[in-house]
Amino acid sequence: MRATDGLQTTITLGPVNCVDQMLTLGLQLEMALPIPNQDEHLPDQIEAFVHQAGLEVQRRLFQVLVEKADQELVFQRRHGKGGDGIQRRGTRPFTFKTTFGEVTVQRSRISHNHDDTTDVPSAIAWSTSHQLAITQNLRDAVCDQMSDQSAGKSLADVCEDAGDENLLGRSTVIEIVHQEGERLIGAQRERARAVLDGASEAELALLGPAAVDPNAVTGMVDDNPPFDDSEEARAEWVQAQAEWAATGFPGCEPAFPVSRDEPREVDEGFVIIEPDEVKTKAQPSTGRKEVWTYTAVVLVAGLRYAFAEATAEGLWVQVSALLLELGVLSGARQLLVLGDGAAWIRTWFENLGISPKAMILCWWHLRKRCYEQMSSAGGPKERRAAFEKELLGRLWEGKVDAAVELLKGAVEWVRNPGAVEELIGYLEKRRGYIPDYQQRQRAGLWIASTRVEKFNDWAVSGRCKHQGMSWSPKGVMALAAMEAARRNGELDHWRQNRELPERALPEPVRKVA
Repeated sequence: MRATDGLQTTITLGPVNCVDQMLTLGLQLEMALPIPNQDEHLPDQIEAFVHQAGLEVQRRLFQVLVEKADQELVFQRRHGKGGDGIQRRGTRPFTFKTTFGEVTVQRSRISHNHDDTTDVPSAIAWSTSHQLAITQNLRDAVCDQMSDQSAGKSLADVCEDAGDENLLGRSTVIEIVHQEGERLIGAQRERARAVLDGASEAELALLGPAAVDPNAVTGMVDDNPPFDDSEEARAEWVQAQAEWAATGFPGCEPAFPVSRDEPREVDEGFVIIEPDEVKTKAQPSTGRKEVWTYTAVVLVAGLRYAFAEATAEGLWVQVSALLLELGVLSGARQLLVLGDGAAWIRTWFENLGISPKAMILCWWHLRKRCYEQMSSAGGPKERRAAFEKELLGRLWEGKVDAAVELLKGAVEWVRNPGAVEELIGYLEKRRGYIPDYQQRQRAGLWIASTRVEKFNDWAVSGRCKHQGMSWSPKGVMALAAMEAARRNGELDHWRQNRELPERALPEPVRKVA
């Protein structure tokens, strides 16, 4: 925002009246400002003057309206405790931090004739602290800024918009995000538990241990081989994807059973779950190397539901509640899980009593894992590229035995045989979930969990995985939960009412006569 030196404003407010629960007042504004130079900057300069004047008007309006509301509250409470009346004891200053800057108002203090106790009625009625309050609109503005930029940049933008460079501090910005995230996460979990509390014991048993008692499900270990998640490694993977697409490698893109300009929908009678996890670098103070965020996207009848949780158990609680609402337990809809086949996903899936059900190892994850492991294995680059193409060709047709035999032969010529052996173990553990991808694609069936990957980018990776960044679990989870609510179309309702809306559900599956 440009400088506004030379701007003078005179704001004259009439009396604030309260009639039939309506506040009315008159306002007169006089402005004096230097005429900007007649060049390309003139519109911007006038915009800055108008913006600054608007901020001053907003602050004055806020002050007089809040003070009037305070006076009306005292009048309503004039009978005091026991009906013995009250005594006014002057006013006390109180500061609000708002989207248009800091505003200090005077609030009435009273004493009760009944017992001589004193209080500030508006502090009780409005649930404010003793000295300062940050308005909810400012809190929401901070969270919106933090969703796609750093704390420092968010702070600068919020302060600039408010015309008050000292409005907040960096630590306050982070604290706001943590607090707002915790409230939203609590509401998301409470909604899921409310749904599951209405389920029978038999239904809960079908949903597995996480739905019955999330605290009882522990010890699920990540059995994915470690891989290089550096900036260089990610750039290499992006280049590899581009090369595969350019050379027309079979299966380089998921099948499109509808035209490419139409949104892809799940067939009627099916529910698709795409679970995944995202790892971000942890702050040293957390005592851990990584912060894990568990995510899932559920697709059904043209609808999409996004979830994010700090634990696998917490994620399955939320997913289980939705499955119950969608009628999956009654057999009204069939379940298909698309994922990377990690231990925490396999454990949940194998404990489900739902039938029919199916799980498929995501083709995108499979080829990415093969590429990463073979890159780690090393060896002559041209030979490795040809080998990877042959390996993926066999897996594309679901020929796991042939792929394993091919890998066993590679142990002899790669620099790091351990990476190849890890890949063999990866395939063996997921053998039952590797189909003939070629046949599925020809049939127009789903083969990749690309929706959850895109959600991961929106919720975590695009914001939290830049070079040099490190995070606390609260910070990552807060941003992911807010993005899930935004993608589910629930964030605006949450902010207006501080409760989540009733979940939109598809129409019941039509039964064939």
